[in-house]
Amino acid sequence: MPPGNPTWKLPESHMKLVFEGKSPRQLAIQLKDPNQNGGKTMEQLFHHIAEDSLVFWGWNPGDGRALPPLKHYQFVKQFRLWLDKGVAVPDK
Repeated sequence: MPPGNPTWKLPESHMKLVFEGKSPRQLAIQLKDPNQNGGKTMEQLFHHIAEDSLVFWGWNPGDGRALPPLKHYQFVKQFRLWLDKGVAVPDK
């Protein structure tokens, strides 16, 4: 089932899931690009991942879904660290 969040929308049928099959480099480039991240600045993106109830749903996904490898607070901490260190893009 989709998340129980009023702001969640299915992507258009021709669109892949935005993080699916991406390398760390591709993900970093995508996250930094406002044309690919919903028009957000990096600080707005930080607040989205830290505070949005839709993001929190990932840590309470329901039956049959796996939890992310980090706790939410750890994810937020690592994202903040990435921002504070200049949002570097990995080589690969």
